[in-house]
Amino acid sequence: MKLFIVPSWYPSRLNPKSGAFFRDHSRILQSAGDEVVVVVSLIHSFKNVCSLKKLLRLQNGVFKENGQLKTYRNESLNWFPRRPCKTYHFYQRRLIRLFEKAIAECGRPDVVIAHSSLFAGSALGKWLKDKNIPLIVTEHLKEFLIPDTFTDFQKNCIHEAYHYADRIVAVSSRLRYSIAHQFPESAPKISIIPNPVDVSAFEIALDKKPAEKPFVFLTVTFFRSEKRLDLLLQAFANVRQDDPDVRLVLVGDGPENQMIKQLIKELNLDNSIALTGFLPQTEIVAQMQKSHALVLPSEVETFGIVLIEAMACGQPVIATRCGGPEDIVTPETGFLVPVNDVAALTTAMQRMITDYRQFNPQSIRQIAVEKFGDHAYWQAIHNLCSRINTKEIKVQ
Repeated sequence: MKLFIVPSWYPSRLNPKSGAFFRDHSRILQSAGDEVVVVVSLIHSFKNVCSLKKLLRLQNGVFKENGQLKTYRNESLNWFPRRPCKTYHFYQRRLIRLFEKAIAECGRPDVVIAHSSLFAGSALGKWLKDKNIPLIVTEHLKEFLIPDTFTDFQKNCIHEAYHYADRIVAVSSRLRYSIAHQFPESAPKISIIPNPVDVSAFEIALDKKPAEKPFVFLTVTFFRSEKRLDLLLQAFANVRQDDPDVRLVLVGDGPENQMIKQLIKELNLDNSIALTGFLPQTEIVAQMQKSHALVLPSEVETFGIVLIEAMACGQPVIATRCGGPEDIVTPETGFLVPVNDVAALTTAMQRMITDYRQFNPQSIRQIAVEKFGDHAYWQAIHNLCSRINTKEIKVQ
């Protein structure tokens, strides 16, 4: 099957971490035997391109990422920062021209997968319908789970994307419910396909298990306000009162970095917490293999892919009932706690230490592989494409 993948955001030289999982999704489909072409148009703000050196980092052309994933890319500055409608039409024209070039050189796709209605799905929807090319729009934005966050312009773009889409994919049950509630006319088109994990990259350590003491909690996330790392630090401080040897490793960075460092000092946790900054995937795997449990204390998550990555390493997890984790965490794999509840998070972390031996790493990994592995994702995408081709639209 020939698939064109159109991400709304994507890794670039200016933002190498942005949308990396879209690239991972594409590689999984290509590894399974599909012909995959990525078509991505990026618009950068002037504040992110503040020098000639950064301006020269913008990429335009056709690339083979890592020597295999064919990518059509153009990048530009946002010339209309105060006029979102004009910015959108500028983006739409550039994306359609790039898409036409990809079709001319690679042939017509069987299906297009646009990651997010804002704005790849809305920009291409009508054009693809006029060409009779099927479109799947996959949603990832946390804003669907937060009331009254979309502007009227954004709502119109979402309506446009859903009107022309053959199917809409939500990555979790909560996200599906929220989309259907806000855009009820599109509810019959929505399916649930969880985000995939390349389980071959995340494995149980073969050489050794983590020593039981000290017990090490791990968090891998962007340091943003909705991740509620402040609550995690407070809960960790509570746990440490009963177990002074316990440790916490924080992997990541972001706008909350200074606040996190200050709170660590205020809570006298300097000697118990390691801040690693961003790490490459291989080093994240190593951290998962030598720690005991992963904690994700977020206020909102459309999915929570780091939970699957930890589970693929055989690691139990603790997460909040904030959207996506409810589809992932079971009694066999860890604990779920209410959002923004320091006492409940503290209890879960204490219970993880005392009940750690009840969790079977092989069983946890098997659940991750069967439900969220690359083969499960490829099979779900192909089943959805088959239903589109046979015009079979059902409510799930």
